[in-house]
Amino acid sequence: MRDMKGDRIEPRIGNERANVEAAKSARRDRAAESARDSRKEPAAETRVVRDVLLESPSSRYVAPDLPIARPDAPAKRERGYAKVSPQGRRSSGERKQTERAGSYFWSSWNFSWVNRKLGAVVFVIALGFGAYWVSGPVAKVFERPIKSVVVEGDFNLISKQRATELISNEIDGDFLQLDLMQLKNALLGDPWVEKVTLNRRWPDTLVVKITEQKPIARWGDGFLNQRGEIVRVEEASKLSGLPWLQGSEADAPEILQQYQDLSQILRSRGLEVIALKCDNKKSWRLTIKNHVEIALGRDQVMEKIRRFVTVYDTHLSNVWMDVKAIDVRYTNGVAVRWVTDSEMAKKYIKSQTKTSVPVPAPRTAPQLN
Repeated sequence: MRDMKGDRIEPRIGNERANVEAAKSARRDRAAESARDSRKEPAAETRVVRDVLLESPSSRYVAPDLPIARPDAPAKRERGYAKVSPQGRRSSGERKQTERAGSYFWSSWNFSWVNRKLGAVVFVIALGFGAYWVSGPVAKVFERPIKSVVVEGDFNLISKQRATELISNEIDGDFLQLDLMQLKNALLGDPWVEKVTLNRRWPDTLVVKITEQKPIARWGDGFLNQRGEIVRVEEASKLSGLPWLQGSEADAPEILQQYQDLSQILRSRGLEVIALKCDNKKSWRLTIKNHVEIALGRDQVMEKIRRFVTVYDTHLSNVWMDVKAIDVRYTNGVAVRWVTDSEMAKKYIKSQTKTSVPVPAPRTAPQLN
């Protein structure tokens, strides 16, 4: 930046009037100094520098660097900046003003919080009075007795009359106050019931769906269901058409599985298993319809039953009515016991009266002295 005479002036930040006065003072000092130097010494060598601030360079005289007078007046900031110190500190007046604003904020916030709390309390009280006022008519609408009960199911083992009796003993409340869990437990207490589903049908109907047990075989004074569980019943006459399984209660699931495997093989030949027994030594014995017993033993039960099926297809299917028992515990064949006085018994069993069997002479044991 240069003055009117072309001299360089350092830019200053602050009051423009102060800058102008400082520039004039600097020019007066330089003029006085140049006058003194002209009297004492020859003129200083002219120094030509290139003005990089102008668009076209020109050779001008540049005075030597002189000390710059810095005014004590504070610099004026441009419009729009906040009035803060360079260190970020605030004056005491600003600090007091901020504290007053903060105290006002907290006082107003506490006041609004109290208002909100008071409003919430008033709202809850009003809601309670409204609920109490409405509860009477609503209770009359929902307090209604059960007018009808729909009972659904197959009812092969448990009679519908028995199910209705169990349900009526538990219904002692209104439609919505009925304890469905208690009613469900009462129905599940019957040994013939496996599953119970309860539903309320608006406005006053209760729907009860009963699923019965599925007995697979008789077991003692009860039966085995499809999961191999033993179910005790008071009257087992309804299970007379089921096969009878015997064995240890701990082995009940295994016995049921063995029965199903054997039945699947024999059913293809028209043979029906009516009994299966497993003793303490894990020896298996089954009974076919027409009371034909088959001894299977302990080991390789499925292989032995397949050997029996082969013998049945080739030799026993035509004379099956004359068979009384079969033993397949042998390794190379089977043994057949015929019915007494049957045609096969007369053919294969020789009478002891017609056939003399030599009796060996008794041996005398030597006496020891």
